[in-house]
Amino acid sequence: MKSKEEFTVRIDGELYKKLLYVAGEDTGNLNNHMLRMIRSNVQYFEKVHGKINTQNITIPREDTNE
Repeated sequence: MKSKEEFTVRIDGELYKKLLYVAGEDTGNLNNHMLRMIRSNVQYFEKVHGKINTQNITIPREDTNE
């Protein structure tokens, strides 16, 4: 099974409420809705700019000492 990455998004409260509403109407689930939007964005980017080679991309890790 592929590992799942997690990240935090800072978002204005009013926009967050609207996003929750849209997600509820669309997929019924905020996580699924966000994944669908992200996949669509990456797919569009690759269509315009070509396939992204992820081999040399390092996933940043948050510093746990703060």
